[in-house]
Amino acid sequence: MVNGLGSIYEIDSFITLLEQLLSTLSRSDPRRLPSQAVLVLALLRSKRYELSNQSEDIDKIIFHYAQSILQPRSLELGGTIPPALFVLARALVKRSSASNQLEDAIYAAKYLRYLRDQPHGVFEFPRQAVTASLVDALACHVELGALNVIQCVEEMAVLCRELLTLEASDDHTTSSITRFAINAITISSEITQWAPDQLETLDQVIECLRLAKEHRPDVRVARYSLAWCLIRRYSTTFVNNDYEEAVPVLDEIIASGSAGDDKLVSLREEVTLLVTVLATFRSITHETPEYLEEAIYRVRTMPDLSSEKDMLAEAAAVERFRLFGSIEGPETSSGNSLLSRPVTALSYPKVDDSEKMELFCELLSEIRNLDITEIGEAVEKSRTLLASAPTDLSTSMHLYWFGKIVFEAFQRTNKIEYLNESINTLRQLYENPSSLPLRFHISDDLSTFFLARFTSFPGHGTQDLDEMVKMLSQCANNPLVSLPTRFRYSCKWAYNARLTLHPSVSKAYESAVSLMQDALLFAPTLQQQHATLADPLIITHPVSLDYASYQVDLHRLEEAVETLERGRALLWSEMRRLRASIDQLQQEHPQLGREFVAISKDLEELTKSIPPSHKLSIDDDAADNSRGVDPFGRLLLKQRELLKELENLTSRIRALPGFDSFLTSPSFNTLRTAASSGPVIIINHSEWRSDILILLDNTSPSLIPTSDDFYDRASALKNKLLGSRLENGLDSSHYDETLASVLAELYDLVGKPVIDRLDQLQVPEQSRIWWCPTSVFCSLPLHAMGPIPSDDGEKRYFLDLYICSYTPTLSALIQSRNRDSGPQSSDRPSLLLVAQPDPSLPTVGGEIQVVQALDTEVTSLISEAATPAAVINGFHHHPFVHFACHGTLETGKPFEAGFELYGERLTLLEIVRSHLPTAEFAFLSACHTAEVTEGSMIDEGLHLSAAVQYCGFRSVVGTTWAMVDEDGRDLAKHFYKALFSNPGREQGVPYHERSAKALQFAVKKLRRKRWITLERWVNFVHYGA
Repeated sequence: MVNGLGSIYEIDSFITLLEQLLSTLSRSDPRRLPSQAVLVLALLRSKRYELSNQSEDIDKIIFHYAQSILQPRSLELGGTIPPALFVLARALVKRSSASNQLEDAIYAAKYLRYLRDQPHGVFEFPRQAVTASLVDALACHVELGALNVIQCVEEMAVLCRELLTLEASDDHTTSSITRFAINAITISSEITQWAPDQLETLDQVIECLRLAKEHRPDVRVARYSLAWCLIRRYSTTFVNNDYEEAVPVLDEIIASGSAGDDKLVSLREEVTLLVTVLATFRSITHETPEYLEEAIYRVRTMPDLSSEKDMLAEAAAVERFRLFGSIEGPETSSGNSLLSRPVTALSYPKVDDSEKMELFCELLSEIRNLDITEIGEAVEKSRTLLASAPTDLSTSMHLYWFGKIVFEAFQRTNKIEYLNESINTLRQLYENPSSLPLRFHISDDLSTFFLARFTSFPGHGTQDLDEMVKMLSQCANNPLVSLPTRFRYSCKWAYNARLTLHPSVSKAYESAVSLMQDALLFAPTLQQQHATLADPLIITHPVSLDYASYQVDLHRLEEAVETLERGRALLWSEMRRLRASIDQLQQEHPQLGREFVAISKDLEELTKSIPPSHKLSIDDDAADNSRGVDPFGRLLLKQRELLKELENLTSRIRALPGFDSFLTSPSFNTLRTAASSGPVIIINHSEWRSDILILLDNTSPSLIPTSDDFYDRASALKNKLLGSRLENGLDSSHYDETLASVLAELYDLVGKPVIDRLDQLQVPEQSRIWWCPTSVFCSLPLHAMGPIPSDDGEKRYFLDLYICSYTPTLSALIQSRNRDSGPQSSDRPSLLLVAQPDPSLPTVGGEIQVVQALDTEVTSLISEAATPAAVINGFHHHPFVHFACHGTLETGKPFEAGFELYGERLTLLEIVRSHLPTAEFAFLSACHTAEVTEGSMIDEGLHLSAAVQYCGFRSVVGTTWAMVDEDGRDLAKHFYKALFSNPGREQGVPYHERSAKALQFAVKKLRRKRWITLERWVNFVHYGA
């Protein structure tokens, strides 16, 4: 009957009629009011309320339902109570929403919970209607600020999950899910920092909203609420999965709707800003390059009119600069973007700009300069300032700075109470979940504080030492910071653990060495990888040298050899890994072999993709789906993609029988094969202890301990030699005298103990030996140590006793012997002559004549014919090559070192791009071809001789500094004479393997030349097989 009434007039008439009837009955017998009539009257008022929204109707509805329930006959029959109670509760919810009366919502919730507890079948209306109404009642609790808001939200989540699993499609369910979603947004926004127990509530809310997204995809606000709650949880826990789940939902909102809908346009703008801020926040928090490029992409795609765009672009530019330094070239293609501008200030965006933060910073600065008598007053000021700080997100920053201030007070006064307070403050902050964004910095500072207390007040025992190690370990394993930063802290952990004799030394060193290669690959290109190694904040090479020294300390010599191999020439090692021989894999699993070759080739090309001009040699349109907004960004994202593919493929290969060691670091048994043709002498230069290890192919390494002053003396020799070269020049008598004194002391330091040990090991004179130096020894001429005392008084040097070669790593030497492409030919190899005559090189013409007169096939590229392209092409057709031209170094730019050819330079980077499986020998008659560029990492061996060796040449003759022009002609004459003389005892030995002995012969001849200075013959060195 009620549903048939359409107009307010009709409803009013019936209400009047029923009121008159009930009024008459109540006068005759107030206990006999018909409950059905009361219910009808309540329903009529409900109908009228829907049409006219008259608030007095709500009060009457509630009164009539209560009256109906309390009728004696209703209580006797019981049948009308549940429907009346249900409608009463709904009316209370309506009144609570309309008049903001929390008490109505409380009673409604009680009635609805009572109804939910009744058995099924007690009332005819749908049970989900009760559940939906209870959700509405609880929503009123939340909206009106009830004390138990968290419990209400939890109960709402449970109820909504129940509604969603019922697959009910009624409007009440949709309305309840919508209201729950809105409340979830409100609550998650109001709580700035979620406590651990509150996070459980947020987890429940998110699970419910996920279910709503699955079952009710049409409820857009539920999807938005899910995304928002995920973001709120992410901002507390920094679990990246939450970000990855939330952003696609927000992207749907950004992409939806039409331009004519002003509300939707406004929503899209708000969501666009939200996602961009979130992406920028994530890139700074996680320090992951992919996340940074995502943030840059978001900033670039923001509307240009957005007032926040410049601020966010600046934040992204600062972060990219911090991670990768100045990127020339790539950014210039991006127009007027902030990312193309130089970044002058290197700092994070401020977490808090309040006056209190500024005061804390000022106090920290002041306390460093105050008179000691005023320090206590400054500490009290900071303590008062802390007490007045608000209890919100900024509190963590206030506590953090207060802890630093108190520690500074300790450093000035040495009062332990200040130190204790600084430790207690930061430890309290560390345990607070709201401090997660600061956790890394807190751990770093706490490690310093604990170490200070351990060293200054040893009475505290080893607990402080354990705490220090714990903090540094957590820094080294913190997933939110960049790999180079983690590596740096693992080095710090290892150093402090060893300094304090903590038992975690080996674990710390292993952590550092394991992170080393990953830290290198953090940057996409060779130039930037080298910059990572050269960063003074990242002490890369000493850690492997130090770890090896520690292993020697423990008499684990074979492990020390393995460690030194893992930690040196990292760039060459990584490139060699991409060119690893996979014959067995291709034979047994050809498909995997093809995949590995394809990925490795792409990754190698990408790594070498920035030539010296800084123009990226990649196709800007090659990755349409990439979110890289400029060439560098696309390059970076492509590298990440390839590295992941290679990692996954490598894991699949290692799971195969017999391939468990595929691409793992070589074992000692593999490394010892480097000594198959003669001993390899490794010199480890570490401040902890330095050692000389002689590697033999059939026994354990032979250890030569060194004196306590070995490290300092070696460093002094290098500084003395390089200093004299810079100050006086190579052609000065002063430099020649300095070189003579360095060679003499070097013989006393290294040469004599090595010769004595080689005698003990029964290694005969004139044997081949290889030097594998580290650190400063890479800059010292070990092959020329002496003079060595002799009975006949004749000056002899180390190279007179042994045929010397160098190798940057053991693996490089092994590879130089293992790249046989077939049976060795006894025919003389053809030779490519590359020459660039110049007025400053007057005797190059004579050198050309010497080479062209050789009794072998010689192809000449001279003057205009000697272009970089022609030379690279010639490499593929001749196993031997001879350069006679200028060699050039560029300070701080090792990949721009090169040979000056016709019109342009053939650079080191262009050389390493070549892959020459049939190449054998290169004679580099040019300046600096075996000299490391100033500003480059010396242990990386980034010089032209190493580059030529890497691309395929098995043996190389180079120069350790600038050479005299005529020496190239004279040395070549004697060298090729010895090389091609082919005495009977050299039969069967490949010509490139004769090159070291031929160089020894030629240098001896050059040394006997009249008026020859020491530096001229010492200059020439041999690399490889």
